[in-house]
This record gives sequence, structure tokens and C-alpha cells, in this order.
Amino acid sequence: MKAVLYARVSSKEQEEEGYSVPAQLKLLKDYAQKHNFKIIQEFIDVETAKRAGRTNFNQMIEFFQLNKDIRFLLCEKTDRLYRNFKDYVNLEEFNLTIHLVKENEILSKESKSHQKFIHGIKVLMAKNYIDNLSEETKKGMLQKANEGYYPSFAPLGYVNVEKNINGRKIKAISIDKSRSYIIKKIFELYANGNNSLQEITRFAKLEGLRSRKGYKIYKSTTHKILRDPIYYGNFIWRGELCKGKHQPIISKELFDLVQERLNNYNRPKQIKKHNFAFTGLLTCGICGCAITSEIKKEKYIYYHCTSYKGKCGNKAIREEKLIQKLGDIVNKIKIDNNLIEWIREALNLDHQDEKEYHEHQCKLLQEQYDKLQHRIDKIYIDKLDDIVTSKFYQKMTKQWKEEQEKLLKQIEKHKKANVNYFEMGIKILELSKKLYSTYLERNNEGKRKILNILLSNCTLNAGNLYPIYRKPFDLLAKGLTRSVWLPG
Repeated sequence: MKAVLYARVSSKEQEEEGYSVPAQLKLLKDYAQKHNFKIIQEFIDVETAKRAGRTNFNQMIEFFQLNKDIRFLLCEKTDRLYRNFKDYVNLEEFNLTIHLVKENEILSKESKSHQKFIHGIKVLMAKNYIDNLSEETKKGMLQKANEGYYPSFAPLGYVNVEKNINGRKIKAISIDKSRSYIIKKIFELYANGNNSLQEITRFAKLEGLRSRKGYKIYKSTTHKILRDPIYYGNFIWRGELCKGKHQPIISKELFDLVQERLNNYNRPKQIKKHNFAFTGLLTCGICGCAITSEIKKEKYIYYHCTSYKGKCGNKAIREEKLIQKLGDIVNKIKIDNNLIEWIREALNLDHQDEKEYHEHQCKLLQEQYDKLQHRIDKIYIDKLDDIVTSKFYQKMTKQWKEEQEKLLKQIEKHKKANVNYFEMGIKILELSKKLYSTYLERNNEGKRKILNILLSNCTLNAGNLYPIYRKPFDLLAKGLTRSVWLPG
């Protein structure tokens, strides 16, 4: 007699002896052999928590629809087969004979009414068991969240790991070195105000960022990343902000700056009569809002806080004075010829993380390339052995070689980045020697471009500017004395 075998277990139950899938399979196969059943197909579901539907259960339903001659189903017991009453109804329409081995019960269309009644009660009990298991799972996840450990699938930039905390094994998240650099860059690109969400998404795609299941990302994915506090060390669970114990990818200051820019982006845009060169370059040193500008008496331009969070009392500054103070910031970037070699080594150390990232990406891409090459070699042997047709061989080989070409281009890009970042840094140092004179010569738009290269952020407070320089300009602005670089 032809029969189908079905087994189901949750990840929590699988830890307990007797609930595991192998234990169920052994019981059912022994029963099949004893009662002269031939197992045609096995369907197994392993679940992590309550969710709509079961992949292999649904496949089993489709199997019975396509195979009308197979009408025997073997399962351990009622709560292994059903999660709800709908499952019971779906199976009943196939006129199956169901053997519940552990309960020593056989159900079919010919079963007596009281037997069906008792079985229906067991189905409802199974539903209650599943609901209770789901509640316990949710309680466990909430407890983990309260302890500071993210209790679900790791977001992009992190991976799930198992940690031993005080003798207790806890599933937590850890930084994914192959993706965290891209996540950090996404925040930095948006914070500088020169890149749209679409442009940043395109950058992330080119860098190889994909969803957890390997799908390409969209603009909505980038927006979700930029709004997620998990990247600065906290996370939201069931609507509450929890303090996380995982390592952050970005700083809280960078996250707050991105939120400010996102909030400003969604405001209704006003028609501008004037184009102010330094708008969006500064933030308020008191309340953290953006610094905007306006013209008074048709000739005097003032820069002041937007007061988006309420009036903070920060003083406005005239554009002429602002240009002078910004020039002082540029003028701090000085370098002596004798220190170029000295800085070269410091720059190399400072960009070590980028170097490691590019090397790691090259390794991953090369592994993908080698995997495709293995497929090409294998399908060629299959063609020689007449396992596949020449047409299929040509189609798949063409597709895989095109993928290899794309991978080679990405590998070359990362190799160039790995070589060029150092040379680019030296060019920046050379540029630093004449940066201030260049700033004075340029118009306001040109001055703004130079400042965008130098600064990652700059705050205005009581008429004074407090810059945050980009690397390596932050080192140059500190003043390169011998004591800065020598140990101690």
C-alpha cells in the first residue's frame, strides 16, 4: 500500500528527547514496514515560531491533489499533523485514511461518528498547544530583548551568533565584516546631504549588498536602514526602544544627523528666491536642528537655526562673517613637506579597515566565480555524457559566463580601490598645502565644494563654529607635531 509520511517539530521541541524529527521518522518507518506500507514521499516541517501556513504541509496537500491513487497518510499523533481546524478540513476533502501511530488510531471516511468527534476535540487541543507554544516563544524573545540581546533575525550588517553568557547559551547578533562597512557608508553618504536615497541604494547594490535571503535591495530598504536605531546600539522590540548589548556600526551622533535630514526631506518644499551657498552645511550647536538662511533688506544674508524643535536662543551670523570663520577652518589644514612621509604611514594605518574590507570582498567574489566555473565544468561533462542537451548546455553556460564577467568587473573595482585609496590620500595631503589659498580664490559655490570635502559636520553656537573633519583631515587639523605621532 502506497503511503505518505508527515513529521513536524518546532525548534524548541527539537531540543527535547522524543520530539525530534529523526525519532518521529523511525517510529513511522517501523510502523510502515510492519503494516506493509510503501513510503512514496516524506514531508517534514521544522518551525521556529507560529506563522501562517507550513511550507511542506502545503506541498503535501498539492501532492495529494496530483496523486489520486495515494490515499494513506502516516503521522505520529494529532498535534504533529494539525495546527488548526483549517488543516483538518483541508485533509478531509481528499478522503484519506490517516494513521496516527502513537495514538493507535486510524481515521477514514468510514470511521464512526463518536471517533470523529473525539478526533475533532484533539484537533482543538492541538490548536491550543500551538498557541501556548507561541506565547512561550514570545515571552522568551521579550526576556532576551529586556536583557539587551536582539531576539530575531539579524538585520543587514549583522549576523546571528551564539554566545555563552554566564554559562547560558544565548543567540545574539554580531557585526558582519563583509557588510557593516556598506551600512556605515550608507549613513555617511546620506548625512553629507549630497546624495539621494536612490543614489545611495544604487551604491549599495554595486557594493554587493543584498537582503537576508539574497534578493536585491530597493530604496525602501535603504530608508528602513537609515531609520533603524539598531545600528547605533539600541533596537526597537514590540514598539519599545531597548538598550542593546551588541557592538554598534555607527555613532549616535551620525544617526541623529541622518534623522534630522530625513525629517527635513519630508517637509513641504518652499520656492526659493535665492540660492544660499552654505545652507545645509551647518547644524545648530544647541538643539541639533539644521542651520538655514534668509536675506534681509534685499542684501544682507543671515544664517540661523530653523527652530524646528522650538526656539533655542542661538545667535544668527552674517554670511560675510561666516565665510571668514569657515576660511579659518580651512586654514587649519596645514602640512609641512618634511611630514609627508610621516603622514603616509599614519594614513595607511587609518585606512586599514577599508583595505581589509576590499580584500574580503575580493575573496567572496572569487568564491562565487569559482563556484560558477565548477558548474560550467560539470555541465560540460554532463553534455558529453548526454545527460543534458546541447541547447540547455549553451543556454546555461552563456548565463554563467555573463555572471562571471560581472564578478570579474567587481573584483577589479575592489582591487583598484585597494591600491588607489593610499595614492588618493597622498594627493589629498598634497592638496592640503594650497587648500586655503584655493578657498580664498573660489566663489561661494566653490568654497562650499571644498568644505564638503573637508567636513563631515559643523555646528554653529553663539557665532562660533565647531567643525568635525573627515579623515584624514581630522589628523591634519590637530597640528602635526612630533609628540602627536610618537608612542606616548
